[in-house]
Amino acid sequence: MDRNTRVALAERVRGASAAVAEEVTDRFLARHPDWLTRYGERARTRGIEDARYHLSFLASAFETGTPATFVDYARWTAGVLEARGIRREFLAETLRQVSDALSERLPGAADALHHYVDAAVAALANLQAEEATPRAESLLDLTRAMYVQAVLAGERSAALTIVTDALRNGASAVDVYVDVLQAALYEVGRLWESNRITVAHEHAATAITQFVTAHLYDRLERSPSTAKRGTMVLTGLEGELHSIGALMVADVLETRGWTVHFLGTNLPHASIVDTIRRYEPDCVGISATMLFNLPAVRRLIESVRDEWGRSKRIMLGGGAFRRTPELWRELGADGHAGDLRQALSLMCQ
Repeated sequence: MDRNTRVALAERVRGASAAVAEEVTDRFLARHPDWLTRYGERARTRGIEDARYHLSFLASAFETGTPATFVDYARWTAGVLEARGIRREFLAETLRQVSDALSERLPGAADALHHYVDAAVAALANLQAEEATPRAESLLDLTRAMYVQAVLAGERSAALTIVTDALRNGASAVDVYVDVLQAALYEVGRLWESNRITVAHEHAATAITQFVTAHLYDRLERSPSTAKRGTMVLTGLEGELHSIGALMVADVLETRGWTVHFLGTNLPHASIVDTIRRYEPDCVGISATMLFNLPAVRRLIESVRDEWGRSKRIMLGGGAFRRTPELWRELGADGHAGDLRQALSLMCQ
């Protein structure tokens, strides 16, 4: 199935999702009337909401041409539901009903629909009891996969639920930032680079992740020490449009005793220098995602050195340095952090 066909099918699934979600839920409750006795009207409201999630993730899997992502979604959903006392058999039943209802509306796509859903149902049948509580690394791998699908589907509330569930299951906020959010955005970038998603998907992923990080801020672990480590100005450069990685660093460093003045991105050179004069920070952090901005990084470093010498520590980060982590030496900085964990190691020793 080529990309245009996949996109068209995904849009047809999305267009039918409201009606299918209601139909599937009503059929389920007709077969299981005890759910209405147990949960009241919430049974229908939540059932429709869950069915729409299933349809949204199914459409996203179609669009990217990856049945495995829908399998991962089913496995993750089974874990969430079983933690709430709902057996995976009910999920498998609902997914089959979703496939049948969609096939009635989209007969030309029936084979593709059944292929994706059958793979997910088979995975549920093969789950072992120990898989309901996987080790931390596996859990976060699965969480990342689910998060990618949520942001590609434009499901902001689902994305937040996925992340908060990971925190409730014992993951630290730093783990979620690095192993879920940062890793997910890298994956979204790769999907865009390979022309499997549009730039609109990439922008939506960024916007949703900004929403999620805002909600995570109050959940960050706070340093028990009240001692202040210093002041930092953290900024992107003119022409830079990516800020989430730097924002994560700013948020976490604040919880570890740093006073961080985060300036965002796309800031003119002169404005950055003026801000450094204003705050007289101990450290200047520079984030660069695009390689073509490296000359601007060099100019900013030179300006800081010309005015303050070595009195201000200069740290670099961002995608521009991912493949050449030692480039900071050539540019005249004092260090480089490839991710949030490295930034903490460098700044909070």
